[in-house]
This record gives sequence, C-alpha cells and structure tokens, in this order.
Amino acid sequence: TEFIPMSDQGQITASIELQPGVRFDETVKIARKIDAFIEEKIPEKDIVSTSSGSDDNAGFTALFQSSGTNIINVTLALTKPSERERSDVEVAEEMRKYLGTIPEIVKYSVINGDGGGLGGTSNTVDVEIYGYNFDETTALANEVADRIKKLEGAREVTISREKSKPELRITLDQDKMSQHGLNTATVSNMIRNRIVGLTASQFRESGNEYDIIVRFDENYRSSISDIQSIAIPTPGGNVTLGEIGQIGEFWSPPNVERKRRERVVTVSVTPFKVPLGEMAANVKAELDNVNIPAGVMVDVGGAYEDLTESMTDLSMLLLVSLILVFIVMASQFESLKMPLIIMASIPFSFTGVILALVITNTTLSVIAMLGAIMLVGIVVKNAIVLVDMTNLMRDRDLELDEAIKRAGRSRLRPVLMTTATTILGMLPLALSQGEGSEIWRPMGIAVIGGLLISTAVTLIVVPVIYRYVVRRSEHRKSKETEELDFMEA
Repeated sequence: TEFIPMSDQGQITASIELQPGVRFDETVKIARKIDAFIEEKIPEKDIVSTSSGSDDNAGFTALFQSSGTNIINVTLALTKPSERERSDVEVAEEMRKYLGTIPEIVKYSVINGDGGGLGGTSNTVDVEIYGYNFDETTALANEVADRIKKLEGAREVTISREKSKPELRITLDQDKMSQHGLNTATVSNMIRNRIVGLTASQFRESGNEYDIIVRFDENYRSSISDIQSIAIPTPGGNVTLGEIGQIGEFWSPPNVERKRRERVVTVSVTPFKVPLGEMAANVKAELDNVNIPAGVMVDVGGAYEDLTESMTDLSMLLLVSLILVFIVMASQFESLKMPLIIMASIPFSFTGVILALVITNTTLSVIAMLGAIMLVGIVVKNAIVLVDMTNLMRDRDLELDEAIKRAGRSRLRPVLMTTATTILGMLPLALSQGEGSEIWRPMGIAVIGGLLISTAVTLIVVPVIYRYVVRRSEHRKSKETEELDFMEA
C-alpha cells in the first residue's frame, strides 16, 4: 500500500551540509566537485542550479532551502521522461551514492520531485517523538534513525532537530559600561558594524547598484583575542571590548519544534523501491525493540498517517456505496433477494482489482482504491440486465432453466458491449506513459481488472446463484402449499 504514487516530476533537489564552521572557500570547492560529477555522470540534466555558502542575507530561495556558510543546495531540472532512459528516482539514487563518498559531507538529502513543498506530495514515514527533555528525545531520535538506516530501501533518514552549533557569546558588564557612559544597544551595534559590516553607501555603475559594506578585515575579526581588542569609543576615550565584557565559546541550543502543544522531534525516512505500507510496518517492528524513556511518546505519522486515514475514509465510503446500491435495487425490484443476487458479483470484482495490481506490480494506493469504489456502480449494471431479463422470461411462464438460458443468450451481447466500451475507455489511462501518468494509472488498472473478472462472474456465477435461490424459494412455497392442502383436507 501507499498514499499517492510518486510521479516523475523531472526535478531533483539536494541539500548538502558540511561541518559547522567550515570556511566559505572550502564549501565552494565541494560545490564545484559536485557540479563536475553532475556534468559528467548525469546526462539527463537540463538545468542545474547550485548555491553554496549563502549567508543570512540570502535571497528569496532561503525561504524554502537551508542556508549557511556550510550548506550547499543543488537543484536539477531533468529532461522529459520520454527523452531519457532513467527515472528521476534512479538519478537521485546515483547522486546519493556519489555524495556518500565525499568525506567532508556531514549530512545530505537528495529528494526527487519538490519534496512535498509548494503543493507537492511527500512520501515519507515519520516517527514523531514527543517529550520535554531535549537530551532524552535527541538520543532516542538518533537511536531510531540508526535502526531505520539499516532497513532495506530506507533512504533520506533525517532528524528534524538540528545539531547544536558552536558560537561566541559576549557577556557585557553593566557596571563597567555605565562607568564609561555606554549601554547594551550601543555596544552591540558597534560590534555588529565591525564584524558583520555596515552598509555605508551604494556604488552605481552601468545601471547596477552595489552595496558598500564597511567592516574590519578578516585578519582582525577571526579570533577571540581579535574581538576582545575591538575598540569601543566612549566620551572619555576608547576602551576595548575585553575591558567591559567577557567572550566565551558555547554551543547554541537546538531548534524547538512543537506539535499539539508539545515538543517534538521527527525522524523521517523515504522508501526507495519499497511500498510505503511495508516500510511503515518495518519501522514499527524496529520501534518495538527500542527502549522508550518515561515521559516520552512515539507515534508514526507522515504520509503513512495520511494513508491510514484515507483508507479508513474510503472503506466507509465503500460501505455507504454498497448500502445505497442495495436500497435502490430493492426499491426497484420490490424484493430483497434480487439485489443480493446481483451484488454477488461485487466481491469478485475486488478479486480482479487485486489480481490486476499484482500482475502489473502496482501498489494499492488511494487512487486504486477510488477505482475499486467506482466498480460498485459499474459492475452491478451487467447483473441487473441479466437478472431483469430472467425475471421477464419467467413472467412469460417459461420454466426456470429455460428462462435463464434465454436471458443469457439475449443479454450476452449487451453485457459484453458495455464491458468492452468501459475497458476500452480506461485503456488509455492504464497504458499512459506521459508526465504525471504514475498517479492516475492505478485507477485504470483497477477498473479494467475488476471488470474482466466481474463480467465472467456475472455470466456464470450470477445465473447459478439465481437458480439456487429461486429453486429454494419455489420448493419452500410448494411445501407450504402441500401442508396447507393437507390441513384443509
């Protein structure tokens, strides 16, 4: 089972993270190596976009991608599926294998499609770990991630909580600042202007504008001693930053995510050539072997949660459809037996759906389930035609077996014609190979498979059930009549 079949969108996005604090020049070198690999080994590429070492002032793309001096983002637009031999899944797998060989890379993620963003569909199993204690939940998330990585077909095993990063923290002495006539806002602005830089003006040339940023040379701001030596002007003269404050090295706290008003960390895994339902079952089996601390709750969500909810809703929809079909036929035939005889072909249509999905190696998705629900209304029409004709023949005082034979002969052509037209109408959908066809193809396969089996059942099993039910009914009536005559006699 899976939620929505992943379509070949012809796009691959890769987010690559190097060691925190790595120099910008080193990040650019790694990005160039990746570009060279793409140029040589991925002929399916059409457009390649690479950004490396973006700072806090990154552009619009920073809203949708991670940014930092140690982050590399690569986006590949591939040629049309009909113009290449490999799918986007296979190209993404080759990129994963290459990125795993670069020792400088700490973490990477390669996603085919847009990764579920901007209206796309994700295809992940998420293990959501709820708990207040950062250390406990982080340790549990790492243990779960290590276990999931060993599963067959597990790709892109990521932890939503970022690792702690090193930072320098300046603690200002309020008493010493007041002695020199300074305050926190003034000192912090001076430090920022000297390290990050101050946009003093703009340089204009040939219609282009460039910011002129004034700050200390890198040689005077690259160590703790350099920062301590920064001069802070005061009314009584200059003082160094080290005289009014202390500078220490700390690890920044991780990001805090919340869901349902509780702290949560999510471990996500993307299945590769493994159905989503099977991956979720394997993940749950691994979670049974994990020792979960007290006060921590673990839940499996993501696309698997959407899958279970959708299948539950569709099962309820199927039940309602069956009830409505039964009510309509019962009112039309003015009988409770005839609708049951007609609906006997519906379970066999589901058998056809499963066989068709197995033969074509297609997973049972929400789209295929919709096709199965459509069959409830499509399948019964052939049985209605057959049973209605049989009833008409019996009303003309034909013997039961003869009525069934005549109805079968006269209704064979209409039944085959309606089935053939429906199958031929669904054939282009089931055989389509264009862009996005992966999503809707299971519906065509499910409908065709269900119709093929149900048609055979309608022509063979339905008459047999009809004869059995009517024979028993007639036998019971004749027996009751004989008993009544005997009592009267």
